[in-house]
Amino acid sequence: MGRSIARTDERQPAGHRWSLTVTLSPPSVPQAMQGQVIAERYQLVECLGQGAMGSVWLGRHLLLGSEVAVKLVSGEMARRPEAIQRFYREATLAAQINSAHVVRVLDFGPGPEPEGGAYMVMERLRGESLLSRLETRGRLSLAETVGINTHLCRAMSAAHELGLVHRDLKPANVFISQERAGEDEIVKVLDFGVAKAPDVLCTAGLDPTRTGALLGTPYYMSPEQAQGRKDIDGRSDVWSIAVVAFECLVGKRPFRASALGPLIAKLTVGPIPVPSVEAPEAGIPPAVDHWMSRALVRDPAQRIQTAAELASSLVAAVS
Repeated sequence: MGRSIARTDERQPAGHRWSLTVTLSPPSVPQAMQGQVIAERYQLVECLGQGAMGSVWLGRHLLLGSEVAVKLVSGEMARRPEAIQRFYREATLAAQINSAHVVRVLDFGPGPEPEGGAYMVMERLRGESLLSRLETRGRLSLAETVGINTHLCRAMSAAHELGLVHRDLKPANVFISQERAGEDEIVKVLDFGVAKAPDVLCTAGLDPTRTGALLGTPYYMSPEQAQGRKDIDGRSDVWSIAVVAFECLVGKRPFRASALGPLIAKLTVGPIPVPSVEAPEAGIPPAVDHWMSRALVRDPAQRIQTAAELASSLVAAVS
């Protein structure tokens, strides 16, 4: 089995991939898994994709006949206790957030023998990730960006009320769901696997994210997160949401580098890019530039303070 870089940047050009950890690459999905029944009630219908942790399947509840998404930790990862702990955290933390903009977790448990690992059952979403939309369209309209930002902020407001900090907000973890053609889209936040949680929410006292490692995807990290500070709060997610909005409007991230060191330097001491300067052809109004300058303030005390304020101030800027 070969090796691969874990948590690489999804949109980084070939030859410029880098990461913080190295893990074994996931094995190919065995055809024998199709049709397998998990926990005596979820039948695996079709593999929807694979990642470093395992695979995601379209599933069917055998009693109800309803479609679900089944996420499996399998292969080499299934034998790594820290991977199972992170998976467990993702399930338990996301399940406690009461928001239509966070993917609903329906069930969780140990994976089937002999593979082992773990499974998580989530609501079945139809649509595409924000990453996929940006890869297809390059950049989004101001109105679409405002809508996505509003939904993201609602999700994070609900999480922050519980003391949770996502720490890995990025287009790959933002899903744009549309149940039927012509219906309104709704944005859902995914993957709370590296979220910072208060002790009362930590599962059985286990928090595999408390290792001193730099967690998350550096392009979207706040300066305080990139510096490894342990006292980060919801204002770190505010920065990350603003970075996502910048990428939606401009078609590229505000902070870019081909190696981790230069990127951290840009995040912590470099000039803050201005959206209308980065994409003059996009027609971004000065009020949005001003909003972005308030959201991307390096000192958290001077930054827009809450996700709710971040959403309302952008709506006001475009009104």
